[in-house]
Amino acid sequence: MKRVLYFTGYRMVAQEWSGHSLVSSVYFEPDEQGLGLFSSYLRSFRNEPVRLLVDLIEEEFRQIRIPLLRGSDRKAILNRNYAKYFRTSEYKFAISQSIEKKTRKEEKLLLIGLTNQYLLEPWLKIIEETRTPLSGIISLPLLSEHMVRGMKSENRAVILVSQQVPSNLRQSVFIDGKLILSRLVPIASFYQGDYATDVLRDIESTQRYLISQRIVERSEMVSVHIITNKRHYEKLTIRCAEETYFDFKIHEINELLQQEKIIVPDEQDFSSGLYCYFASKKLTLNHYAQPRERRYFQHYKTGLGLRALSIAFIALGFGLAASSLVKGILYDSTVSEALLVEQKYKAKFNQLSETRIDSTTSTASMQHIVQTVQAIE
Repeated sequence: MKRVLYFTGYRMVAQEWSGHSLVSSVYFEPDEQGLGLFSSYLRSFRNEPVRLLVDLIEEEFRQIRIPLLRGSDRKAILNRNYAKYFRTSEYKFAISQSIEKKTRKEEKLLLIGLTNQYLLEPWLKIIEETRTPLSGIISLPLLSEHMVRGMKSENRAVILVSQQVPSNLRQSVFIDGKLILSRLVPIASFYQGDYATDVLRDIESTQRYLISQRIVERSEMVSVHIITNKRHYEKLTIRCAEETYFDFKIHEINELLQQEKIIVPDEQDFSSGLYCYFASKKLTLNHYAQPRERRYFQHYKTGLGLRALSIAFIALGFGLAASSLVKGILYDSTVSEALLVEQKYKAKFNQLSETRIDSTTSTASMQHIVQTVQAIE
């Protein structure tokens, strides 16, 4: 059973996954009662590991280039950039995206960080108090790189649009399959209003930003993959067909779940279940969790290692005992066979002793006797 905590900045959702099947989803409100229930929930499964997936407006993305360095020199440059862009945040992470060879070798990095870490504090405090092994805090936009790889595109630039909650629309931009930025924009027309027009307006706003930052050319075609539900699928398809400046592909969320063979209890309106499934499949993935927040997970891994080592020693002991038993049985069998051979040869010896010919006569005497017999004949 894999447990994924999903946090959108307001409520916490705990999902339990068994293989491809979503077993349960539990929601916890950010009030005293909800936090108390969250604590009871974590205590109920006896310190089994969890992972935390975050999808927050307060998440920033910065692309930088630094000289190609290793060790403490690289770490010092990263710390200076962290202080520059995420001065007040403990939750920051750097991903190496490419190495460029110009006059000198440079490394292109994507820096990500949470600008409002206080949203997580009450939840992380409960995880700490309950000694729950936290394997990692995962950024949802970075996790979506896995999804984009499966969406074949002929264009260099890809915008992935998805909606995990009714109030916010997530747009993640990828260049050559690498995430370069992601923005979460408010949208109020999910249930009422012209949703398709609002989505396209926000995509055009993202395109203008990419052009202004010289990330894409003005004439460059951009692929746009929109993950939506049955409610908006037809309207989005009709509206996007009217536009020619994007290469649109509309994906219905429940069809994507079927393609991935993901089993969920009900028809889905949002993409959160899909992302939580991808998070559950990762063995170890961490973007933001600090060592102190992962120490119980390290204890958990150490316990698993010691348990595996104990099982290995027990198996080795059983193997040696079995080997000794087999050797003992073979030894007893060899001894029995040796005794039978000994008895056989003793009997043969006794038989020969009874019928033996007196051999006290010398060889020369025997020759004389033979010659005398021949002469007489």
